[in-house]
Amino acid sequence: MRALAVGWTLVIFVLLWMPPPPPPELVWPWWDSLVHFCLLTAFGGLWTWAGRRGAWVLVAGVLLGAITEIGQGLLPWERHTSLGDFAFDVLGLAIGWLLGRGLWPRALGSRPPWW
Repeated sequence: MRALAVGWTLVIFVLLWMPPPPPPELVWPWWDSLVHFCLLTAFGGLWTWAGRRGAWVLVAGVLLGAITEIGQGLLPWERHTSLGDFAFDVLGLAIGWLLGRGLWPRALGSRPPWW
Protein backbone atom coordinates (compact mmCIF):
# COMPACT_ATOMS: atom_id res chain seq x y z
CA MET A 1 0.00 0.00 0.00
CA ARG A 2 2.89 2.34 0.74
CA ALA A 3 4.22 2.01 -2.82
CA LEU A 4 0.78 2.96 -4.16
CA ALA A 5 0.69 6.02 -1.88
CA VAL A 6 4.17 7.12 -3.02
CA GLY A 7 3.18 6.61 -6.65
CA TRP A 8 -0.01 8.63 -6.19
CA THR A 9 1.99 11.48 -4.62
CA LEU A 10 4.21 11.56 -7.71
CA VAL A 11 1.14 11.50 -9.96
CA ILE A 12 -0.18 14.58 -8.14
CA PHE A 13 3.00 16.53 -8.92
CA VAL A 14 2.95 15.46 -12.56
CA LEU A 15 -0.74 16.28 -13.09
CA LEU A 16 -0.61 19.63 -11.32
CA TRP A 17 2.64 20.82 -12.88
CA MET A 18 2.35 19.61 -16.46
CA PRO A 19 0.97 21.94 -19.13
CA PRO A 20 -2.78 22.07 -18.57
CA PRO A 21 -5.04 20.04 -20.83
CA PRO A 22 -7.83 21.83 -22.69
CA PRO A 23 -10.88 22.41 -20.48
CA PRO A 24 -13.74 19.91 -20.78
CA GLU A 25 -16.65 20.66 -23.12
CA LEU A 26 -18.96 21.66 -20.27
CA VAL A 27 -16.87 24.36 -18.70
CA TRP A 28 -17.67 24.48 -15.02
CA PRO A 29 -15.92 27.27 -13.11
CA TRP A 30 -14.91 24.91 -10.29
CA TRP A 31 -13.50 22.17 -12.56
CA ASP A 32 -9.87 22.73 -11.52
CA SER A 33 -10.79 22.86 -7.84
CA LEU A 34 -12.69 19.58 -8.20
CA VAL A 35 -9.57 17.96 -9.65
CA HIS A 36 -7.52 19.23 -6.68
CA PHE A 37 -10.17 17.92 -4.28
CA CYS A 38 -10.14 14.43 -5.84
CA LEU A 39 -6.34 14.19 -5.99
CA LEU A 40 -5.89 15.12 -2.34
CA THR A 41 -8.81 12.95 -1.20
CA ALA A 42 -6.99 9.96 -2.65
CA PHE A 43 -3.70 11.16 -1.11
CA GLY A 44 -5.23 11.33 2.37
CA GLY A 45 -6.94 7.97 2.08
CA LEU A 46 -3.97 6.11 0.58
CA TRP A 47 -1.42 7.40 3.10
CA THR A 48 -3.80 6.65 5.97
CA TRP A 49 -4.32 3.13 4.65
CA ALA A 50 -0.55 2.80 4.23
CA GLY A 51 -0.27 3.06 8.00
CA ARG A 52 0.90 6.63 8.46
CA ARG A 53 -0.25 8.42 11.58
CA GLY A 54 -2.97 11.02 11.18
CA ALA A 55 -0.88 14.07 12.03
CA TRP A 56 1.78 13.08 9.48
CA VAL A 57 -0.78 12.61 6.73
CA LEU A 58 -2.50 15.92 7.45
CA VAL A 59 0.70 17.97 7.71
CA ALA A 60 2.22 16.35 4.61
CA GLY A 61 -1.01 16.88 2.65
CA VAL A 62 -1.25 20.56 3.57
CA LEU A 63 2.40 21.03 2.60
CA LEU A 64 1.81 19.16 -0.66
CA GLY A 65 -1.14 21.42 -1.46
CA ALA A 66 0.88 24.54 -0.68
CA ILE A 67 3.91 23.39 -2.67
CA THR A 68 1.84 22.48 -5.73
CA GLU A 69 0.00 25.80 -5.65
CA ILE A 70 3.19 27.84 -5.28
CA GLY A 71 4.83 25.73 -8.01
CA GLN A 72 1.91 26.35 -10.37
CA GLY A 73 2.53 30.06 -10.05
CA LEU A 74 6.18 29.64 -11.06
CA LEU A 75 5.69 27.45 -14.13
CA PRO A 76 6.35 28.89 -17.60
CA TRP A 77 3.01 27.68 -19.00
CA GLU A 78 -0.54 28.63 -18.12
CA ARG A 79 -0.92 27.50 -14.52
CA HIS A 80 -1.83 29.81 -11.68
CA THR A 81 -1.76 29.90 -7.90
CA SER A 82 -5.21 29.79 -6.39
CA LEU A 83 -6.28 30.04 -2.77
CA GLY A 84 -9.54 28.35 -3.77
CA ASP A 85 -7.67 25.34 -5.17
CA PHE A 86 -5.64 25.16 -1.96
CA ALA A 87 -8.84 25.20 0.09
CA PHE A 88 -10.18 22.29 -1.99
CA ASP A 89 -6.83 20.51 -1.49
CA VAL A 90 -7.22 20.75 2.28
CA LEU A 91 -10.91 19.78 2.21
CA GLY A 92 -10.16 16.75 0.03
CA LEU A 93 -7.24 15.78 2.26
CA ALA A 94 -9.41 15.87 5.38
CA ILE A 95 -12.16 13.80 3.76
CA GLY A 96 -9.65 11.27 2.42
CA TRP A 97 -8.06 10.98 5.85
CA LEU A 98 -11.45 10.44 7.49
CA LEU A 99 -12.42 7.86 4.86
CA GLY A 100 -9.10 6.08 5.31
CA ARG A 101 -9.63 5.87 9.06
CA GLY A 102 -13.26 4.85 8.81
CA LEU A 103 -12.98 2.31 6.00
CA TRP A 104 -9.89 0.48 7.27
CA PRO A 105 -11.65 -1.73 9.82
CA ARG A 106 -14.41 -2.67 7.41
CA ALA A 107 -12.06 -3.37 4.50
CA LEU A 108 -9.42 -5.31 6.39
CA GLY A 109 -11.42 -6.67 9.30
CA SER A 110 -9.16 -5.16 11.95
CA ARG A 111 -8.15 -1.84 13.40
CA PRO A 112 -5.07 -0.10 11.97
CA PRO A 113 -2.04 0.05 14.29
CA TRP A 114 -2.39 3.79 14.96
CA TRP A 115 -6.07 3.61 15.99
